[in-house]
Amino acid sequence: MAFILVQHLDPSHESMMVDLLVGHTKMAVRQATDGMSIERNSFYIIPPGTYLSVGEGALHLTHRNTRHGARLPFDFLLRSMAEEYGARAVCVILSGTGTDGSLGLEALKQKGGFVIVQDPDEAGYDGMPRSAIATGAVDVVLPVAEIPKALARHVRQVPRDDQERDDQEAAAPPTQDAGTRLAEIIDLLRTKTPHNFTLYKPGTLQRRIERRMGMMAIETSALERYLDILRNDPGELDLLAKDLLINVTNFFRDSKVFALLAEKIIPDLVHAHAPD
Repeated sequence: MAFILVQHLDPSHESMMVDLLVGHTKMAVRQATDGMSIERNSFYIIPPGTYLSVGEGALHLTHRNTRHGARLPFDFLLRSMAEEYGARAVCVILSGTGTDGSLGLEALKQKGGFVIVQDPDEAGYDGMPRSAIATGAVDVVLPVAEIPKALARHVRQVPRDDQERDDQEAAAPPTQDAGTRLAEIIDLLRTKTPHNFTLYKPGTLQRRIERRMGMMAIETSALERYLDILRNDPGELDLLAKDLLINVTNFFRDSKVFALLAEKIIPDLVHAHAPD
């Protein structure tokens, strides 16, 4: 893995983070520069007063003019990560004030990425963690001490390349036994939740199910064990359904449009019809 740290830094002061962190990890610790290649086992830190994004295997720095109080560098990075890395991207939200990261994590989750949030009860500032949790798009909420294990479990479930995984699915469909278990899970979701995933692509379903299994430290070969959990734990069944849906709520965010719809359009539609 490669790690990128985004902090809300004073743009008028140089950051000391590289010097502070270099003695705490065997990874290479660097302050990001424009065009710097992204390499595994490396730790990149955003410079003060910049926006950082990823693209074509490199870091990119920009200086954006924003109104006072509206700098959202984490959202900016996460959106680019979603586009560049899709299901291989991971977002970790730690202590911080405000809502930066909440919109970006939804974009990342929509592309199949993985979202971890620090337990707000242990965070020095719980604004960002609580805002992230409120999106409903967070995979796990953990104390900081447990986040490394969750990352290690997750990375074992993620293919190195999305196309490689798609090719594998096309070439090697689920075995008959796995296909039977998958059908049982779909049937369980259909009968025990309001959702029917019958027409979803088997490969998509399998990836989502394997991710839930990885979060519970269950080997992907132990599908029968996970099925037993789903039969006996309605909470996990609901979490799986939620993960399969990946709710995207952008459609509902323009309140003025919906106010106009309620005040003008719908009443006119109703009035145009006869009483019967």
